[in-house]
Amino acid sequence: MFKNPKILFLSVFFAIMLWIYLNLSYSYSIEVSVPVELTYSKSEAVADQLPSALTATVNGRGWDLLNILLFKKLQYKLDLSKFKNESKIVTNQSIQDRLNLPSNITITKIEPEEIDINLDRYSEKFVRLRSNLIIKTKDNYKLVGTIKLSPDSVKIIGANSVINKIKFVPTEIKIIEDVNSNMSGLVNIKDTLGNLIRIEPRSVKYSFNVELAADKNFEGIDIAVNNIPENKEVLLIPPKAEISLKGGVEQLSKINPSEIKLYIDFKKLEDDTLGYFVPEIQLPVEANVVNITPQKFQYIIKMK
Repeated sequence: MFKNPKILFLSVFFAIMLWIYLNLSYSYSIEVSVPVELTYSKSEAVADQLPSALTATVNGRGWDLLNILLFKKLQYKLDLSKFKNESKIVTNQSIQDRLNLPSNITITKIEPEEIDINLDRYSEKFVRLRSNLIIKTKDNYKLVGTIKLSPDSVKIIGANSVINKIKFVPTEIKIIEDVNSNMSGLVNIKDTLGNLIRIEPRSVKYSFNVELAADKNFEGIDIAVNNIPENKEVLLIPPKAEISLKGGVEQLSKINPSEIKLYIDFKKLEDDTLGYFVPEIQLPVEANVVNITPQKFQYIIKMK
């Protein structure tokens, strides 16, 4: 029995190291994921999805395998400029050279065994960004206006047949909670097409404004009838409205009642069969309409 704890510790340590050394001297087979690195030509790009990684079964001494896992970055490099359209690549062909493996390491299996290459004309264009930010404010606070992204569009690069189908690019989903003040930050672009396209930039700046929430009523708002013929006039019953808005305190305080536009086009009155209408609303700021009184307006069309 060991009375000296240091001797006991060193004995256990050397025993473990000896066990590791002996076991790593044996041969093993392991599975590794090998990322696919594509090199494009300046005139063509891939039109169909390619695997982002290959699964390879490698065989070798434990020490050699450990060296690969810890210190060597395996990549399956594929130069697409060397292939014609609708080519088929056998993945285990020249695999040792592609992965730059030492001779004492062998590949016994690789999946997928083949990769189909479908090429198309290289193209690029700018598309709008769509925000996937979710803002959850604290009680009695409100998001004022919209979430701004800068830049608000990104460049997408890839095959013409793929690029033409893309109308917008979304950001990643990001939830920001307990917000009670203006904020800004960075959000990544969501890449749903893998190696089919390249997106520049990969992240953008977001910003938004938050204020204390409030309700405010605006009375005596005129209702305009647009495009009335010169030989006719329209009487509205009643001629004015009251509108209730919900928004930020500062936002609502800056609204002049004359900036609130309620309107209807004369053609809609002519085509109306109900005898009343609901006016269109145009606000000078982004706020929510809580209520409009009355909700429906009657009218009389007269000849001058």
